[in-house]
Amino acid sequence: MTTESELAVNRYLAWLADPSSAIDNAKIAQAEAAFSQASTPIERLHAAADVVKAKTADEEGIEAGFIASAKAYAKEQDIPAAAFVAVGVSADVLSRAGLGPSKGRSRRASNGPRAQHVSANQIKAVINQLPKRFTLADASAKAGGGSPITVRKAIDELIAEGRVVLVGPAPDHAGPGRAPTIFEQV
Repeated sequence: MTTESELAVNRYLAWLADPSSAIDNAKIAQAEAAFSQASTPIERLHAAADVVKAKTADEEGIEAGFIASAKAYAKEQDIPAAAFVAVGVSADVLSRAGLGPSKGRSRRASNGPRAQHVSANQIKAVINQLPKRFTLADASAKAGGGSPITVRKAIDELIAEGRVVLVGPAPDHAGPGRAPTIFEQV
């Protein structure tokens, strides 16, 4: 039986591996159909808003669900914090989920150097230094960090500005989990 904790953890990990996994294509199609059938300007406005909302992942909600559930799930399933790191969960998110270093221990002693806060603008500024095709992990590494939400926000802004396009999953991916998503500079 799948628990609420497992669902929240799974949703977050799937989103980390493939941000498009958080988009409900059926909901988008339904919203677009309602938009095309809207007959008054106000109906079209509301339908357009529904289309925009359907195309946007609730990244903060996905992360908040993970933060609220990860500690209980890790305890239930005997999963160490290092396993979450191995699948791409940042130290910051783990700490907020209560899976960071225990109180009284130095963060540097247990997790290496303290992570530097990296903004979406800093990530956007280094994108042009990447190869034409890149992944979210490439952008994060080049910027020197950044939470998955911050990196995704920066890339989404670049897509909206017409500077980057979504290519799709890496065709040569052979490792475990979903293939990383490839983006391309325009």
